[in-house]
Amino acid sequence: MPENTVQYMPECKRDESIPGICKLHLPSARQSENIYSLYRQDGGWAWAVLLSSMISHIILMGITFSFGVYFIVLKEYFNATAMQTLWIGCINTGLVLGGGPIAAITLNKFGCRPSIIVGGLLAALGFLLSYFVTNTYQLMLTYGLVTGLGFGLVYTPCVVMVSNYFNKWRYLATAIACTGEGLGFVIFPIIFNLEIEHYGWRGSMIVNAGIVLNLVVCGFVMKPCQTDRAIVKMDLIDASLLKDFWMFLFAFSMIFWNIGTIVFHFIVSDYLIENNIETGKAIYFLTIMGVANMIGHPFAGLTVLLPSLPHANKWIYVTSVLIYGTGTLLFVLDTTMPKNMYHS
Repeated sequence: MPENTVQYMPECKRDESIPGICKLHLPSARQSENIYSLYRQDGGWAWAVLLSSMISHIILMGITFSFGVYFIVLKEYFNATAMQTLWIGCINTGLVLGGGPIAAITLNKFGCRPSIIVGGLLAALGFLLSYFVTNTYQLMLTYGLVTGLGFGLVYTPCVVMVSNYFNKWRYLATAIACTGEGLGFVIFPIIFNLEIEHYGWRGSMIVNAGIVLNLVVCGFVMKPCQTDRAIVKMDLIDASLLKDFWMFLFAFSMIFWNIGTIVFHFIVSDYLIENNIETGKAIYFLTIMGVANMIGHPFAGLTVLLPSLPHANKWIYVTSVLIYGTGTLLFVLDTTMPKNMYHS
């Protein structure tokens, strides 16, 4: 019997009207549906959920981490400082990755599907409002707060739904869904650049609103898995895991990992332009990073196929952090590196 599968035994109750006879109480229609859904994990509609989750990751993470394209344009358009412009993307990203407690409230109250649909609508509204802004502070509210909150309501349910629909291949399915992040890094810098060239940055916000509405479609695809209702219920504040030293160390590491990678994604294109690299080539660098990210996610998921190496995923994470940190240091310290990279 598959792991984590509940075996249902029909209940036998004694019939007092006929001595020695038991009535066999079969499950109700609702119970039968719940039992059946246990066995349809890792197949059937689970593939549609996986595809929808992957598309959602492409859209929300691709848009979020490609803000570096807008960083260049908005800083020049509003004649703002780098810090002011950076706050727009940082608020957005902070709500996407740090909006877990907010998403938990909607998950516990309404479920995954409504959370994703409302999040998609809210993110699209943020882009529409961004068309009318007149300064960076208003963009912090529209693009940063409203769109970021919408993306935050989508991100967590997408991960939860994949976990609900996959049992045996849960680890690998989650890695495949998250591969959409890398694919988003690849395509959205190019899309943003084309939008800005043809419609200006304001017109691109309208186009982005239309793209983001696809999250609503993905939300409708993710129908609830009844048997996993208990899995969806999450505590808003549960610090019990942090009592474990290694878990606390990992969480502490992830905080600095996200701070370092997010800021680098936002400012690297502007840094390259300041080093006399053409704008198109500077934006193309984000696409290269996206390709590497897209390749890395499936490899991390394949560690589930290596039972003889139980800590393989840990060493992959440590090695990745070491390579990324070393590469970033060399990139910044060697001022000739950006030029040599493109002109050699």
